[in-house]
Amino acid sequence: MGPERDDQPTASAHPPEEPAEEPAAGDEAAEGFDRWREKSAVGGIGTGIARGLQAVFAPPLHEVTIVAAVPGEPPDADTRLRVVLHPDDPTKSIAVVPATAPDPPSS
Repeated sequence: MGPERDDQPTASAHPPEEPAEEPAAGDEAAEGFDRWREKSAVGGIGTGIARGLQAVFAPPLHEVTIVAAVPGEPPDADTRLRVVLHPDDPTKSIAVVPATAPDPPSS
C-alpha cells in the first residue's frame, strides 16, 4: 500500500489573514484634512490662527498645584538678596542687600 493522503486540509503555521477593515468615510476625510493642514501653507496658517485663538479664548486647564509650607527661613537667608514689597504703597517697598557677597560655587 502506498502513502495515504488525507483530503482534510492541514493547519498551517500562519492563520488565514482576516480582511482589513475598510476605513469609514469620515476617516478618509479626516486623513485628507490632516494632510492638507500639515502640507499646505494655507493649512499651516489656518492651524496657527486656530491654535492662537484657542490659547486666547479657551478656558485655562485646571492643573493640580502642590504647595507645602516650610517653617522657618532658608539656611542661607542672611546671604541672599531679599525684597519686601509693600502691598499698598510701592514707595515703602525695600530691598535688603547682604553685606558680603555669597561664596562662589565650587567647581
